[in-house]
Amino acid sequence: MPRAAATKTITISLPAPMGREIQRVAAAEGRTVSELLRETFRQYQARRRFRQIARQGQRAARRLKLTPEDLGGPFAE
Repeated sequence: MPRAAATKTITISLPAPMGREIQRVAAAEGRTVSELLRETFRQYQARRRFRQIARQGQRAARRLKLTPEDLGGPFAE
């Protein structure tokens, strides 16, 4: 039988209206607040990583002196 992942309980403070909205959204989606917030954090991490990769690409393009035309496609417009 697979072992369950260890969990860490974190307490956060939110404005009351935001807390109520989080609870409403979780209930409407049939999820727990924890599930909703875990998914939100995963999406945040993915966007953050995407921005990091984009910055690396921009630096590489500048270093190589690439122009939008060099990249083609929608960048060449």
